[in-house]
Amino acid sequence: MDDVSIKNLPAAFYLVAFMWLLQVAQMLLPGDLSHFGILPRHLSGLIGIPLAPWIHHGWMHLISNSIPFLVLGTLLQYSSKGNFWDITIILAVVGGLGTWLLGSAGYHAGASGLIFSYWAYLLADAYYSRSIKSALIAVVVFLLYGGLVFSLLDFRPQISWVGHASGMVTGVLVARYVSRKEKRSL
Repeated sequence: MDDVSIKNLPAAFYLVAFMWLLQVAQMLLPGDLSHFGILPRHLSGLIGIPLAPWIHHGWMHLISNSIPFLVLGTLLQYSSKGNFWDITIILAVVGGLGTWLLGSAGYHAGASGLIFSYWAYLLADAYYSRSIKSALIAVVVFLLYGGLVFSLLDFRPQISWVGHASGMVTGVLVARYVSRKEKRSL
């Protein structure tokens, strides 16, 4: 029997581990990494687009994002035929740009925008690709995280509603784009 090796873990595991390492660094080092989040409509806030998903506003924020990120990221990797990194980068950048353009004042950070992107991508992929595999993954995603749609109604000031909505719209658009691209290449 083969031993489970760390190199066989899903890519989402490494990204979650990176988030945790950043949170430990934030705890041990002076300063606040939250200032590397997305600051809407400020030129300096653009640096936050690639950085914000990995930075969290405290341990509870990180803990609440870790499991859904790991589950949905793993399902994305399983469904995307080797395109996990490309899709993740596109989702993070486009969703982050939406947050930068439309977000409220203050720094937006955390993986929840990317979680919403993964969630919406996996659901939309079932519609656009119409494969049995995508449909089964969408059923699992909906059963596990169907309630995410209700968090779009959470307008508390410390919640990046725009980040969630931007992530969701981005996930649908990228699923459509990827599906069309795959159909053209057949």
